[in-house]
Amino acid sequence: MDDDTDRLAPSVGGRAMGGSAAATARLRLGAAALLIFTAGIAADQLTKSWALSALADGAAIPLLPTVSLRLAFNPGVAFGLGANLGPVVAIAILVILLALTSWISWAIVSGRPRRRVLLLAAVAAGGWGNMYDRVSRAEGLPLSGTVVDFIAVDWFAIFNVGDILTVCGMIAWAATSLFICEKTARK
Repeated sequence: MDDDTDRLAPSVGGRAMGGSAAATARLRLGAAALLIFTAGIAADQLTKSWALSALADGAAIPLLPTVSLRLAFNPGVAFGLGANLGPVVAIAILVILLALTSWISWAIVSGRPRRRVLLLAAVAAGGWGNMYDRVSRAEGLPLSGTVVDFIAVDWFAIFNVGDILTVCGMIAWAATSLFICEKTARK
């Protein structure tokens, strides 16, 4: 194995894994990735739907001294960056999401490391949840819709469940990748 103990390799426990076992492992990985992807998008969209109805009148629901739930619409990317670029930003994000989703599909078929594939499925879920907002809320130009944000941390930003999936998934993927590379280098 070259870089990860959870790689879907042709051997398990030192014994050769037959084609059927490898195919079953890939099928399970694909099902798990699809479940994470689907559940992530569903959680993102359901919480946004709730926010649109419960917070539409400008209400804010305090959770902690500097954390509240309040509705905002973001035309940019994280932290409002690129807000004035409109659909150009959305097209760039769409290209990245298509590439990421294609890579995840390839990784499942080729038996790449489970942990990393599943973490990137969460990243994709968050990205596609926000892309759905850009498409479904567009007025005029395609991909010009705003992203619904509602979790406000006064000293930081206002974001949504899709943002949490994307950022936390990327941090966990990077940490996992660094840890695995470091572990491999020490061998």
